[in-house]
This record gives sequence, C-alpha cells and structure tokens, in this order.
Amino acid sequence: MDWISHLLFSFVLGAILLEDTTREKMAFVAVASLFPDLDVLWYHRSGLHSPLVLLVLALLFAVRHRALFAPLLIGFWSHSLLDIFLFDNSNHTIQTLANQVVANESVAQQIENNITRYTAADGIMLFYPFSSDKFSITLDEKSYAIIAGLIIVIAVLTFLLLYFKRGRRK
Repeated sequence: MDWISHLLFSFVLGAILLEDTTREKMAFVAVASLFPDLDVLWYHRSGLHSPLVLLVLALLFAVRHRALFAPLLIGFWSHSLLDIFLFDNSNHTIQTLANQVVANESVAQQIENNITRYTAADGIMLFYPFSSDKFSITLDEKSYAIIAGLIIVIAVLTFLLLYFKRGRRK
C-alpha cells in the first residue's frame, strides 16, 4: 500500500482504539505507520515489517515513555496489516494508467517497471525472526480498489464522528 493509505488507516485505528486521541498521540501513530518503510534503504519488507519486531520496538520506547506504547503499536501494526495485501499487476494496470498521462507506450512501460521494482514485494515476514517465510494476500484491481475505497470511507466516517463528538463537548 502507499503512504497515504498507511496514514489514513493508522489514523482511523488510532481514533477507534485509543481512549485519548490527543494531537501528540496521533502524531506518534502517524510516524509509526510510516516507520517500517525505512527498510527500503536496504531490503523492502524485511524484518522491519514483522509484527513481532515492531512489538519489541514499541516495548523499547514504552520503557521510557509508557504512554507511547499504544500509539506506536497501532501505527506499526496498521502498516504490517496493510502491507500483507499485494496488488496483482498482471493486467498491466499501472502501465495503462501511465500511458493515459504520458501518451507514450515506452515511457509508460518504464514507469510501470520502476513502480513495480521499487514497490513490489512478495508479502511480509509475519513471524520474523523465527521464520523468514513471507505471507501475503494478493488482490486483483477490483479487490484492491474495494479495500482502498473502504479505507477512505471508514477514514472519512471516523473523522466526521470525532469532529461531531468533540463539537458536542465544547
């Protein structure tokens, strides 16, 4: 998934799961939701996407700042949850979309190759460091669009609910 989906999904989970949704806590949720992608610097979807490794990182931060545990864990695990879904590009959807923008078949092919080379993955190491096996759920274009649409709809509904809930308190 892309960084926007990671942010939206983590905000929704944070808003639903955290008792106190302060700006500071939600900022930690947001940063934590993007943190696992730092592994693109060495090997994308490596152990840094593993829920077990992320749990240990959240626990390490919680030793000094106990209030950060839940926001960090929500952000970390929301990232892993979304990245278990893979996009099946066998119909060259990315190239088709790129070709509509650039109107040049070879440039569109290069765009698709670059996107798939830098973002393609074969799942996440769910049980790393105990196992390096990768797990995934592959979605076609329609299923992927449905999941992305659900994330957006749930995010909008959650933000509206929080907005009106806070408005009544004032």
